[in-house]
Amino acid sequence: MEDLKRKYARFILEGCLKIHKDKPLYIASYPYIQDFTDLLVSEAKKMGVTDIYLEIRDPKRGRKLLLENTLEECIHDEAFDRSHMNEYALKDAAFALCSSFFPHIMDGVSQEKLGEVNKYMSESIATYRDMQHQLAWCIFGVPNEYWAKELFKSDPKPLDRLWNLIFDICHIKDENPMKTWNEKMEKKRRQADWLNHLHLDHLHYRNHKGTDITIGLPENYVFTSAKENAYIVNMPSEEVFASPHYQKTEGIVYSSKPLLYNNILIDEFWLRFEKGKVVEFHAEKGEEMLQSIIEMDEGSHYLGECALVDDNSPISNAKVLFQDTLYDENASCHFALGRGFQECILNGKEMSKEQCYQQGINQSCAHVDFMIGTDDMEIIGTTKEGKEVLIMQNGNLQME
Repeated sequence: MEDLKRKYARFILEGCLKIHKDKPLYIASYPYIQDFTDLLVSEAKKMGVTDIYLEIRDPKRGRKLLLENTLEECIHDEAFDRSHMNEYALKDAAFALCSSFFPHIMDGVSQEKLGEVNKYMSESIATYRDMQHQLAWCIFGVPNEYWAKELFKSDPKPLDRLWNLIFDICHIKDENPMKTWNEKMEKKRRQADWLNHLHLDHLHYRNHKGTDITIGLPENYVFTSAKENAYIVNMPSEEVFASPHYQKTEGIVYSSKPLLYNNILIDEFWLRFEKGKVVEFHAEKGEEMLQSIIEMDEGSHYLGECALVDDNSPISNAKVLFQDTLYDENASCHFALGRGFQECILNGKEMSKEQCYQQGINQSCAHVDFMIGTDDMEIIGTTKEGKEVLIMQNGNLQME
């Protein structure tokens, strides 16, 4: 197990982030996964990296602050300070961002206060956010005992089971994980090329849950994958994605999996859009938190991403609800409220935010993914010439 953990750490740094000795490294982690954080630091030092910044995010301390302090006191506490990300973005650092779910940690915390603190944190990393498309960054999962016990309550060794599941999903047990991922990303590139060459005007989604929604695409849309500039920004990743035109979403969409946001469960929810904007919504659980996401700023009322994921994928086939968006979004087609991607418009990386916005790419301090895919999802694309193309049937892409 320890050898596989070290191989995973090395793969994140070398395979996903392409780290080298002259590259500063920013690691965001948690106190309850210290052993893996130590592995990341150890492997980075072996590769010659000397400028390493560790940001340790302690959810237990965050909970205590949120329960006992005012909003003003919370946002001035270092526990919620993310500003060092801006400093390291300006140094062209690589960002290793650990994802490790801590179940129920925010039970009983004011969702309104939590939403405001999250808005503050999102706004405080504006420089990092604006530069993200040109930086090396990767979000990756790291198991912890609390998360493992939540998923596998009856297993005598839940942590080992979760680690092995993540190793399998990320192909760490393969002789050469990078070769496997290069082949997978090449498949995603071909899927993206197919969608781009169709010259689509809009996509129409329907399934048994009641989703019936049309997503308009910008004039010069670009579908892409999670491998950007040779970096793999999500590990794992099974998606091809684009940014819809923020004013051209019409209809209703139903969630297909729960959304854990700030460790608050949002479940069985729907959103209705008119002219791109959320005009009505409801959630059986976590409606207040859903409202805080939608109302984070003006742009969070609109979509910034539409991602296509085959139902027949390793994460989906694992039949595990991870309760972590990194994994659950890669088992399901998903949308995101908030910020769109500059790389999802032709020549967008050379444009200003304002120029991208003029072409339909949404701007917001938020970017929150939520899952909509099902095994009967059907997506019909309509080209600019008015021709209909079957994009997805029974939850899987239909590329010829």
